[in-house]
Amino acid sequence: MSADELAFWLRTRTVGTTIIIELHGELDMLAHRELGPRVHALVRAAATDVVVDLRAVTFLDAGGIRLLLAIREHVAYRGGVLRLIRGTPRVSHILRIVRLDGSFTIIDALPRLPAEGVEQPHRTP
Repeated sequence: MSADELAFWLRTRTVGTTIIIELHGELDMLAHRELGPRVHALVRAAATDVVVDLRAVTFLDAGGIRLLLAIREHVAYRGGVLRLIRGTPRVSHILRIVRLDGSFTIIDALPRLPAEGVEQPHRTP
């Protein structure tokens, strides 16, 4: 990987009134700094439901945890519902170690969502 390539990225799509945020790669302090403003803007513009997909997250540290907590705070402020799609065993273990696994609604797969209002997915570094 070159210095110009980031070890993380996100892809979003909206289905009905739900925004789905797929996080990919290493969620660390740099990811929090780079992705945080984009995620916050998405959540502010979203309807009430947000699903964060952690299945493609390969690394999670305090910066990534801070990003997830910030998303939770923004969604709660808007009166929304946040669900996390369970990540790898390593990511799930980290959430358990820091005792946050009970602070999120964690699901195993993308929930069935209405097909109306589907926007084209896009990738953001």
